[in-house]
Amino acid sequence: MMSLVHPLVSVLLPAHNAEKYINETIDSILAQTYTNFELLIADDCSTDDTRKIIDSYSDNRIKCFHNSENLRKPKTIQKLFENSKGELITMHDADDISLPQRFEKMVEVFQKQPDVYMCGHIIERMTEKGVPLGLYRKKSDDFQEIVQLMKTDNSDGDPSMFIKREVIEDLGEIFRPYFANNMDYDFALRVVEKYKTTNLLEVLSYYRNVPNSISKGVLTYQKLVTQDITKFLAQERAEGKKDALQRNDMATIKKMEELYSLPYQKDITLHFRKMANFFMYCKMNNSAIQSMLNAVRLEPFKFENWRVLQYCIRKTYLGF
Repeated sequence: MMSLVHPLVSVLLPAHNAEKYINETIDSILAQTYTNFELLIADDCSTDDTRKIIDSYSDNRIKCFHNSENLRKPKTIQKLFENSKGELITMHDADDISLPQRFEKMVEVFQKQPDVYMCGHIIERMTEKGVPLGLYRKKSDDFQEIVQLMKTDNSDGDPSMFIKREVIEDLGEIFRPYFANNMDYDFALRVVEKYKTTNLLEVLSYYRNVPNSISKGVLTYQKLVTQDITKFLAQERAEGKKDALQRNDMATIKKMEELYSLPYQKDITLHFRKMANFFMYCKMNNSAIQSMLNAVRLEPFKFENWRVLQYCIRKTYLGF
């Protein structure tokens, strides 16, 4: 049972090659107006100075559980959770920024709405250098609308999530190791299927546009296929059975991967165009142009590639 007076918050922070941002990220957490939290950090075998920077902090709220081998995000998050003590859990990316009142306002939601088991908030995107972009993910505070939105788009699976510990203990794991990306979508879907959730419709953190991050550093169509797999698994659960990962039915997973891969095998530059559209939406215009240059190199006689490249360049340099 969560203490509604002053619940302990556990912040799970995996970090890999984040030396450019980790200082700012940790400082934003330590500067919270709500102080009853623990910050669990694991450097996942970085090849830069990420671990050195982490270890330079002496705040007694920080607990380090560095990896001796590269475990990747799902296993690292799970390890941090298993070493945590908090009644409320949140996962924090190593390049994002929490605004000072984030923890205080999120805890208040759970205090006022004890029937809520997960709560997120609006995140504003910022450039790699930290300039706010005025770009936000659509959110709802109505549970039924959240359920509908999540069927088609990942509206709630993001670093804004605060989750009651009992939810994670019930689900068994946070991010499932199968996922190299879309892991947060899969997790949020499993939560909303069983528990009431909501969102605070207020910007409480900044999400950094980093070209080589898990969600954006994609040179193949696997990220897009994984998104389809996430929805397929949710549909299996909606039919009242365990999903293929829960059944350890990798033959079905492989079959569905092959099915969802067909459009990208038929059109080998389709995923570059889709990623370019995504990058333009995120205001990562240079990444969009680079994606389309890759497409043009692969299929220089495909009109659609030149059309999208022309659009990206025109929008970037002429504004229309």
